[in-house]
Formats: sequence, C-alpha cells, structure tokens
Amino acid sequence: MTARAEPAPARTLAPASALTPPRAPAPKSLVLACDLQAPGSEAAARAILPRLSTGDQERIARLGRPADRTRSVLARWLALQAASQLLGTPWTALGLGRRRLGTPYVVAQPHLSVSMAHSGRYAVAAVALGGRVGVDVEEISRVAALPDSAFLTPAEISALPPVRQGGEPRAMLWALKEAATKLTGEGLRAGMKRVGFRWRSGTRGLSAARTPYTAGEFTVCRLPGGYVCAVGMSASTPPSAPLFLETERSDFFMYPEPENGGPEPDGTADPDGLATAPRSEQDAEEPDAHIWLSVN
Repeated sequence: MTARAEPAPARTLAPASALTPPRAPAPKSLVLACDLQAPGSEAAARAILPRLSTGDQERIARLGRPADRTRSVLARWLALQAASQLLGTPWTALGLGRRRLGTPYVVAQPHLSVSMAHSGRYAVAAVALGGRVGVDVEEISRVAALPDSAFLTPAEISALPPVRQGGEPRAMLWALKEAATKLTGEGLRAGMKRVGFRWRSGTRGLSAARTPYTAGEFTVCRLPGGYVCAVGMSASTPPSAPLFLETERSDFFMYPEPENGGPEPDGTADPDGLATAPRSEQDAEEPDAHIWLSVN
C-alpha cells in the first residue's frame, strides 16, 4: 500500500511590518554649519531675519558690523534648522529665547539643548535631545596671538609643542574650553584656566578629549581656511565634524524678502540689507572684536 503524501503546510505571508525595513531612529543630536564665503549667504540672512523672533531681531540689529549681523542671523537659523530636524517640525514654527544669563533655548521645548557660535567665515549650531550641548568655532590665528598663560593650564602648556608649531592645538583647546562652558551654561564666566582638557588615549590626532570640569564627550575638528570647531555633549558622542548646509538650496527662499532690507522702526538699512538699530556708545563695538568677547 502506497503511503499517502501529507499536504505541504500552507505558506503564510509575513505581516507588512516585517516586510518593511525598520525606519531609522530619529537622531538625538545634530550639529550644523554654514560657510559665509559660499554663494547666497547674504541673501539668506536677509530672507531669514524677518522670520526670527522680535528679541533676536533687536539683538542682531545692535551689532555694529554687517558681517557680525550675517553670522548671527545664520547661527540662529542653523539652530532652528537642527531643532526642526530633531522634532519633525518646520523651522519657521520654532523660536529661540534667552535665559537670564544669556543661554539660548528653543521656546516650548524644554527637552532640547541648543548652542550657537560664529567666527570669521563660519556659523555653527548644535542641538541635542535629552542632554546638554555646547559648540564653538574659532579662527586659529586669533587664538595663537594670545599668551598661553591667559587660558591654558600648566599641564596643557607642558603638553603642547612650541607656539610656532602649535597654533592649531592651542586653538583646539580654546574651542573645547568654550564648548564646555557653554554646555554647563556658565560661559566664559567659568574662567578658561579652570577648564582643563586632556586628549583621550587611543584616538588619532587631536580629535577627542575629556575634562574633569564637566561630564561629557568632546570632539574637535579642522575647518577649511584656518579654523577649528569643537562640540561637547553630555549624553551622547558628538559627531566628528558638523554637517554643512548650502544656503543657496535652503527652504527660506520660499518666503519673500522684505523691501529694502526691512529696517526696524527708527532703524536704518545698510548696504547688506540687514537692519541696524540706533546704538548708544555702550553698544558700539571695537573695530575688531576681541576673542574674549566671543558670545552666542
């Protein structure tokens, strides 16, 4: 008697969720930068300015030099863009505020930490979810002009090469220190020599560091044209370098630019189209702002 073959078990389709590749988790932090020498930077700043909060517009208008105003506008836009990416919200629906000691924050988003910096040809911003963040960008030549004893600890000085050979490491340490003091919210009030860094063993070159001043991971990188950028995060590892946005291809061009630069009431518009406010002598800036005055 021939054995009867058993029917093959019916094939069942996997649920749709199993067939669809899992969606990548939302990033927990983002560091963005833009180069003011890239085409479209001035036009971008003119288009972005009216989308910023009234407080930010007034703060920017008090800056004396057109380049300072452009950098300040773009740094704020980068912060809003980064927050937008983390939250899945249009950047135009977000706003920045200032705490009593000047620390920036995203309005109505207490779980977000934000930090901004700008120097020379660069503006940068960092945003983190569920942790603190600090960022800084500096021109190497400006830091190299300072005496080591002004901002370095004895241990840092002894580990550095001679000044003529070590302008970049000194600038990296400055940027790391400022990123750390922004992360804690103390800013330069903390005192640069109070914040000592040591390079992490096992890393290639001067790229990752830690400090007993505060818990967190810190990275620093070179930027073209003689600049360095440092980022510190308390709850995650910072990226090795910021992500650059191209101002010519960004969505702020969806919005009309104000006529004649859109000066604020009682203000004037200078040739770059960014409004300037009447300034008292106290608001006037030095012809070349000193590095010690570095602020968000």
